[in-house]
Amino acid sequence: MLAALLAQLEATQWHTPAALAENQARQLNAVAEHHKRHTPSFAGRLKASGVSTLNNLERLRHVEPLSRRDAQALGDRFFAAQVPNRHLPLGTAKTSGSTGEPVTVRKTAINRLFWSAYTIRDHLWNDRSFANRMSSIRANVSKYVDAKDWGAPVRNLFSTGEAQGIPITTDIREQLRLLRKFRPELLIIYPNNLAAFATIWEKEGFDLTSLRHVKTIGETVHAELRERIKKITGCSIEDNYSSQEAGTIAIQCKASGLYHIMSEALIVEVVDEQGERCREGEIGRVLVSDLQNLATPLIRYDIGDYAEVGPPCSCGRGLPTLKRILGRERNLVRLPNGSRNWPLVGFHSFDTVAPVRQYQLIQTSLEEIEFRIVTDQEITRDQEQGLIKIVQQALNYPFRITMVQFRERMPVGANGKFEEFVCRVP
Repeated sequence: MLAALLAQLEATQWHTPAALAENQARQLNAVAEHHKRHTPSFAGRLKASGVSTLNNLERLRHVEPLSRRDAQALGDRFFAAQVPNRHLPLGTAKTSGSTGEPVTVRKTAINRLFWSAYTIRDHLWNDRSFANRMSSIRANVSKYVDAKDWGAPVRNLFSTGEAQGIPITTDIREQLRLLRKFRPELLIIYPNNLAAFATIWEKEGFDLTSLRHVKTIGETVHAELRERIKKITGCSIEDNYSSQEAGTIAIQCKASGLYHIMSEALIVEVVDEQGERCREGEIGRVLVSDLQNLATPLIRYDIGDYAEVGPPCSCGRGLPTLKRILGRERNLVRLPNGSRNWPLVGFHSFDTVAPVRQYQLIQTSLEEIEFRIVTDQEITRDQEQGLIKIVQQALNYPFRITMVQFRERMPVGANGKFEEFVCRVP
């Protein structure tokens, strides 16, 4: 089944946008009709939105988005009472809860099949040799592992090189020691962990010369990190966009750097504050509709992320694109006048004042920000004021900023993730 699906995806990626949309409409109608019969809460959602059926994509726009809080409030009523046997067995996916609003989703065997296919698609699009050695540093690795192959799903179809798993909680220098010993060609890693490596490599030199591919997961990748890693290692970051709830959402294209949406299994909308769909170059909230999940009606699910709509890709694939994934609503700065915007904090200028190795800004009120930095040595009062001035000018508001200095890398959450700007203002 996996081989057959991969062959199908190899063809559908070249379909025209119109052909892809036509297939999405058929799938949307089928999944909606299933949930109308077997998920009363979804039938109620449709009725409340004034929609009787979802037999075309235009009608989808009239369905009110489903928030994380909505999904939480439904409890077990979120799930279908009946799922076809061919979609069994069911599994459960839980979000990390880093938003403060953890959500549980039931997923089917078909969801897992598409996840497997998209995992392999990601490797194929980036020309990664399965014979290579792979290292993975992530939160779901509980203890150090040396393995004879890459594991499922790749080993189900291909012979692979050896693999290494390193817990994210391992000391950074110990991680590097283990990587040097293993000599991977492929490294799978969170961006914040990769940034910590970059800081060491910039000071002490890059010696992981076996490295050919750097795949980032789980967090937003900023242009500054891409530039650093390219300069240090010669490798371009290969990113993808995914979530526990929806699986693989988009894979970065090697040809253009755009993110191709996995339209064979998902409808991804980017909408503005009024709920209207954004045009190319515009930024808005990401809504996801899962076209395969007959266990949970993940229809117009507001995943909590913001993204920029991309243009058609130069590679020729018909799959629509996102240009950038920017982060979550909690990453927006809030101003006293009620406006919100993406926080440009002026980090490119930090090194003109002090050698900042890592930074994080936490907005604690409409007027106050805690500015956390990691430096090799304690900065002076003048340097502190210089950094604060850069941030105030970049944010275009005279926030009261309190500086907190760290000697080592800042702590990350239990999910291993790190965000450079967090707004805690409700």
